[in-house]
Amino acid sequence: METKRLITAGVAACVGVVLLLIGIDVIPKRAVRPNVPGWVLVVIGLVPILAGGSVFLHVGSPVASRMVGVSLLLMALVFLWVALFADPRHMSGGIPFFPDRCNWLLGRFAFGLVAFFFVWAGVWALKHQFSRSGG
Repeated sequence: METKRLITAGVAACVGVVLLLIGIDVIPKRAVRPNVPGWVLVVIGLVPILAGGSVFLHVGSPVASRMVGVSLLLMALVFLWVALFADPRHMSGGIPFFPDRCNWLLGRFAFGLVAFFFVWAGVWALKHQFSRSGG
């Protein structure tokens, strides 16, 4: 196995495991004070674990391609949660001369668009993989 691929998969999996452990409260949330519920951290933690696993299993293989598709759908779930339920006080940036409420609406709209992009990419990846494998 190539060392670079193994290191990439290992680092991604380690990052994911840390987020997963914070999400299930093995690492106390008071240590990092996240602004999201625990299940969102679990989903965010699963994404690099799946991505690292797909690198480990050779990107392009059927299982790795399915892992990438699922990770894209999980990212869509996170962006959709931010678009619909996140506290707007934690959203920063925007257009300077717009009022805060307009910038929050623009931020929610942008996160919603990104969520739809991840849904499209995830469905496309899974559909492409299933059509290639004949199932």
